[in-house]
Amino acid sequence: MNELLYKMQLVGYVNRDYWALVAKTTTGTANPTARLRRLRVMTWALVILGLGLPYLGLAHTVACANTLLTPWEAANRRRYVRRAVRTLRHRPDLMVIGVTGSYGKTSVKNILAALLSTQYRVVSSPASFNTPQGLARTVNEHLRPDTQILIMEMGARHVGDIREMCDLCHPRHGIITSIGACHLATLGDVATVAQTKAELFAALPDDGIAVTDGDNPWCRQLKHPRLTLVRGGAEHFATPLLGAHNQTNIALAVAVARKLGISDDHLKTAVANLAPTAHRLQPIVAPNGIIILDDSYNANPVSAASALAVLGTYATRKVVQTPGFVEQGDNTATAHATLCTQIKNVADAVIVVGTLNRDAFTQGLTGWGKPVFYAATRDAAKAFYPSLLSAGDVLLLLNDLPENY
Repeated sequence: MNELLYKMQLVGYVNRDYWALVAKTTTGTANPTARLRRLRVMTWALVILGLGLPYLGLAHTVACANTLLTPWEAANRRRYVRRAVRTLRHRPDLMVIGVTGSYGKTSVKNILAALLSTQYRVVSSPASFNTPQGLARTVNEHLRPDTQILIMEMGARHVGDIREMCDLCHPRHGIITSIGACHLATLGDVATVAQTKAELFAALPDDGIAVTDGDNPWCRQLKHPRLTLVRGGAEHFATPLLGAHNQTNIALAVAVARKLGISDDHLKTAVANLAPTAHRLQPIVAPNGIIILDDSYNANPVSAASALAVLGTYATRKVVQTPGFVEQGDNTATAHATLCTQIKNVADAVIVVGTLNRDAFTQGLTGWGKPVFYAATRDAAKAFYPSLLSAGDVLLLLNDLPENY
């Protein structure tokens, strides 16, 4: 039962996606959340009452239990969100800042929180909490009576997702970090992505702060009465964060922090002490001396290009491990062809994980003349490390797909 519960959790308790995963082998373990415990109890209840096994089989019993719990879970989510909204309604003093974008939003959110914390009491959404439920958890579990600023990351897979978030938390200021080819499987094209991200600025008051990337052609089309376009290269920041893209991330956060009264001295100190966001081009030195660039969270063409540019700065053996991209829609073939070209320009070997994009890599890396290995799983990929890497060499972990892909 544990593996079936894990599969259901992995696909977000969607029966259709669960059935697509049932026959596949998975190796992960479920996160013992309250919802998972309820599903386990309901499954056992069906079994004990004779309504599940042996008539349906365990996989069907789990699906039936999930179906029976779905109305209650939906109502529970609505209650949880309403509780957060009530809390926010009674905090007119609280300054809410929204952060969205096709890429970079978690990093910018964390950078902005670090900068503003030099003067304000700040709460930001943990990890990548960027949905209404993430907003509810942030408010209900982390907001304190003395909190002055709430920074909310806002994600979108469909038109209207950011508008819904804004209707719940009413941001006063906002940052749109970027607009590009992400979630094209659900949003269709970059123009629709831009329309969806623009929902944040549309929700801001006219005297709010709106900041975006002035080097991004889609961002330059955004509208707001107090729009600030941040240009790359206008200012360089001394920071331990790797990559030119992080200079842009810092500049976006600095633009807001300055408008909110943070002095340049405080900004300089805070930027110099920034810690990398986990799994976003995070440098790690393994006990055996291998340098790992952990960019396993990022999964889009722009972030991949930035990570590979950083990899290219190392003068040692460089290995890329990647499963490729997902949710690229009609851009899938082009995105992987470009990725293969970029890899060939900087890497000495590649480990392709999984089968989702294997054909694209086989085609794109044919004739390269350097080692290309294929591994079914992340763990299987580790078998190639001893022959490829030694102390001082660099391993770039470029994306890490969950097991339902």
